[in-house]
Order: sequence, then structure tokens, then C-alpha cells
Amino acid sequence: MPRRLRARAFAKVNLGLKIVGRRPDGFHELRTVFQTISLADAIEITLAPGSGLRLEVTGLTAGLPPEASNLALRAAEAARDAWRLAGQIVVRLDKQIPLRAGLGGGSADAAAVLRLLAQAAPRKPRPAAVHALARQLGADVPALLLGGTVLGVGRGDEVYPLADLAPWPCLLAMPLHAQVSTPAAFAAWDRDHPGNLTSAAASATIMEFCSLVDQVLPAFRRPSKVSRNRGARSNSQAPKVHAGIENDFQAGVFSLSPDFPRIHQQLWRASAAWVSLTGSGAAQFALFRQAKLAAQAWTQLRDRFPSWRARLVSRAEAQRALQK
Repeated sequence: MPRRLRARAFAKVNLGLKIVGRRPDGFHELRTVFQTISLADAIEITLAPGSGLRLEVTGLTAGLPPEASNLALRAAEAARDAWRLAGQIVVRLDKQIPLRAGLGGGSADAAAVLRLLAQAAPRKPRPAAVHALARQLGADVPALLLGGTVLGVGRGDEVYPLADLAPWPCLLAMPLHAQVSTPAAFAAWDRDHPGNLTSAAASATIMEFCSLVDQVLPAFRRPSKVSRNRGARSNSQAPKVHAGIENDFQAGVFSLSPDFPRIHQQLWRASAAWVSLTGSGAAQFALFRQAKLAAQAWTQLRDRFPSWRARLVSRAEAQRALQK
């Protein structure tokens, strides 16, 4: 009898992204905070008698990369070989996370596939083994395997769980035609920062970044009973997050199309608490204090730009979604 496993693969935004410099191995040293959001792909894996791997995709398939480079299929192949999974593996994706948006859709799919196949393995792999495979597949995969609010260092693949944030309403928007290539975005940064190689001294910037995180993220966490009892005064003061957790790709990406700054300005005018590019784009996200503000902003944006409503997702919810 075929066995079917299902999960949701949540997208992510980057609450901040600092490029420290180029590493000797050719990659870039990063400091970032990943945050899963409720926009998700649906994944079903069928384990059946036979052999081979197969991928079936529905939903937002325009511009999907060739099957051989699909991260979900690569994750299934890596898991099959590492954990000695017998039989045929069919991976079905219903894509709802837009492509080339900086939302980590492919990485989220890969993380979900790893989690599901780890459950199906004859001998359950240790979490460290699952994370090792995740790091081989892509820099964002380990963070999406954890879910919730996650500090990423190194290439972004060395990850540390942070305390969960509150389920803030979130709005995503991106230009209709402007696309951003992550390698091209890094290349543009390199041109603007010639000779900027990381060093042992530069690695100390993790302390600076973590200090910034400690200052900013508490404004997004659930208020304590004391602060809730203070009423409107505490609400009027939070959150003020424009103090340094910015995205180092933003200036370069905004120069590609006037639609990027237009979206940015419109989201701020819609009373967003925070607006930023996610990853290398092309999507921007805005966090709102109230769902009705996010709904109003979406109504204003949706006729001009592709837009999606979502909310921040905790680690516990993300983990449950990967284990169904």
C-alpha cells in the first residue's frame, strides 16, 4: 500500500540582512534574522513500491527552474541515499510561494521534504544528520527546518533559534515585472565593496548584530501582562525598528525599478510598523499592529502589484506543519 505524507512549507522573510564581506571560499559572510510566515506551499510525498523519484508541481509554476535543480527533488534524492529509503518516491508540490521573491520557497520545500522523509526512514536519523543534509542543499534550508525566529550567520546556514515573535499581520508585495537574481545582487554588492574580504576581526560583527537584535526584536514579541495593562501608551511606542536592522541588498535592488521605492513608500504610508526587502528581493514585507491596517493596505496595493497577506509564524507552528 502506498504511504502518503503531507506538510506545509512556510515561506520566510528576513527581518534584517547584513553582508559582512566576501569569504575566501567565494561565498559571503552574513548576519540575518529569518522569520517564517504563514504563506506556504503544500507538499505531499507518496512512498510506493517500485523505484525512482518523480516530481509533480501545480500552482504558481511560471518560471519554475528545471526539475533537476528543484530543491525539493534534490532533498528527496539526498534523503533517499542517506537514509536508505526503498521504493518509489513521488513529490507533489502545490506552489503558493512566489518565485524569485526572496521568500525562500524552494528552501522551505526542501526542508519539508527532509522532515517528512526523516519520519519515514527505517532508522530515524538524528536531528544533526537532518541539519547536515539541509546545509548541503542550500543556505536558507537549515533556518526553515527550524522555523520561527532564527539567527543565521556564516553563509546564513549556521542557525540559532531565537525567542518567538508575536503573530504580527504581514503584507507582501513585489513589482510585476522586475526580477532579482541573488547571484547578481551579491555581484553588485561586491562591485560597490571591492576587496572586502572577511577576516577574524570582521567576524566580531556578530556581537554587534546580536546587540542590535536584542534591542529591536523585543518590540515584536508578545507584550507582558504589565505592558498590556499600560494600554495605549505602550502601543504608541512600539515597535521602533529603524535603528539598524536593515537589508544591505535594499539600496542596490531599489535602483533596478522605480516600482521598488513606490511599493516601499506606499507600505509606509499605510501605517506599517516596519517595511523592508526580504532576502535579495524582489518581495518587500510590511508588519502591521492590526490586521485591519494590513487588509486596508492590501486593498490599496493589490490592483497595482502582486500582493499577499500573511502573519508571522512561531517555531512550534512551523514544526507542526512539517510533521503531518
